Amino acid sequence: MCQQEVSHMEVPCLHCGSFFLPRNKNQQYCSKVSCQRARRRNWQKEKLQCDAEYREGQRISQKKWLRANPDYWKKYREKNPDKVKRNRLLQRIRNNTSSSSSTSPPPLIAKMYARNRNSGELSGHYWLVPEIAKMDAAKIYIHAISTSCKELQRWT
Repeated sequence: MCQQEVSHMEVPCLHCGSFFLPRNKNQQYCSKVSCQRARRRNWQKEKLQCDAEYREGQRISQKKWLRANPDYWKKYREKNPDKVKRNRLLQRIRNNTSSSSSTSPPPLIAKMYARNRNSGELSGHYWLVPEIAKMDAAKIYIHAISTSCKELQRWT
């Protein structure tokens, strides 16, 4: 084959696998919208991993957007109750399958304000289950100390 014939050969798209005629020797994705989205997504993923300045700019931009749209997720959940239900179901499944030991209870997701200060005693036995570090779970005992003067005097 001569050089001219090689430039007119169809190549497979990296995303969808369909064959297309590239406009230049570096083109790896066809012109379909989904394939171009995949190309941009892959480019951004690589850029975020390799370029600290780009990563910082994206972080700042995201913070700025969140400040301008503070109730976005609340509105999203209100508009998409089926997705909320599905996500909660999937989270329960993840909680149950992520437990490595059959003797320890499955780890729970922390909820802000789940414990009311006036609702019962904090003292008791708890499982301290690491989520990131590779360590064994530890059973700990927490004893709540009252802040009243009488209680503080007892411990000093």
